[in-house]
Amino acid sequence: MGYDTALRAYTAKRIEEIDRADILVGIPCYYNQGTIEHVIQMVTHGLHNHYKDLRSVIMVADGGSTDDTREVAKEFQIKPWQEKIVSIYRGPAGKGSAFRSIFEAAKRLEAKVCMVVDSDLRSITSEWVKYLLEPILEMDYQYVSPLYSRYKYDGTITNNIVYNLTRALYGLRIRQPIGGDFAFVGELAEHYIEQDVWETDVARYGIDIWMTTNAITNNFKICQSNLGVKIHDAKDPAESLGPMFRQVVHTLFVLMEQNEAAWKEVRGSRTVPGPY
Repeated sequence: MGYDTALRAYTAKRIEEIDRADILVGIPCYYNQGTIEHVIQMVTHGLHNHYKDLRSVIMVADGGSTDDTREVAKEFQIKPWQEKIVSIYRGPAGKGSAFRSIFEAAKRLEAKVCMVVDSDLRSITSEWVKYLLEPILEMDYQYVSPLYSRYKYDGTITNNIVYNLTRALYGLRIRQPIGGDFAFVGELAEHYIEQDVWETDVARYGIDIWMTTNAITNNFKICQSNLGVKIHDAKDPAESLGPMFRQVVHTLFVLMEQNEAAWKEVRGSRTVPGPY
């Protein structure tokens, strides 16, 4: 079934009530009742500490969890003058559809800047908000990619495949093209919505590398921001590494085919500004 929007009617009505925003923070989630409160808490503190003069909205985009993820998110009290939306997105199950709903909300709210963070983060601090948003709000960057302090054998797929292929193909040394925690201008959110990928595998997985590659090939101004250590819910490597490998590599090669004209012109590679 095709979906012309990832927003349900009640979500669209809530966005209409809020009307507009300077900052939208999107949190895609699925069965994260144990961590969602901490993530929202750090985001609301960060927005209050650094951007209290700007109109901010926190949007939790859930995949239909049957635990208490949405209840916990709804009950958590955010700072005054901030708004919160807790919704179930429409479309194929997956992080990409959650992101689509966030991009649509950013467009409808005419948000200047949008930030997305994972919902299972245990190491997020309120400073992450500043680290991700400051390069856009104060330095005119358009896409901020994360940089984490990681153990050398952590991030196997990123370090050995995604980073190297992205660098070789597109000529940019972006250390974490699939980091999960990004910031970008409202115009980029609009650009993402217009792409004809929302019925494809990108809507289920591969959204992170798709976003980064799109930002590169469309010449948006990119930088990296140092977020420190990333600790999130442990996944069983035997269970998750195989499917993740297939999904990410599949998306990489699909993008490689689509962007052949762009990478054929690339010679060498250059550093990306940051970390800030």
